[in-house]
Amino acid sequence: MQGPWGDEAIQGLDGYEQMVDNFAEQAKAYWRLWGPLGEPMVRGVDAWAEGQRAYLQWLRAAYGAGRQP
Repeated sequence: MQGPWGDEAIQGLDGYEQMVDNFAEQAKAYWRLWGPLGEPMVRGVDAWAEGQRAYLQWLRAAYGAGRQP
């Protein structure tokens, strides 16, 4: 299943990345309301978001997203 992806798949990855970013920012804002008690959760959200971004980067590299056919 290697090879260039269509525009629709790339848009899906871009949309998912935007959703991850938005969710992470909203979740961190919520947990920051808890003050020092929420800081471990803020770090957890950051770690989760970094994992998602790393996976998306791997998908783009492994399957040639963004390359011209």
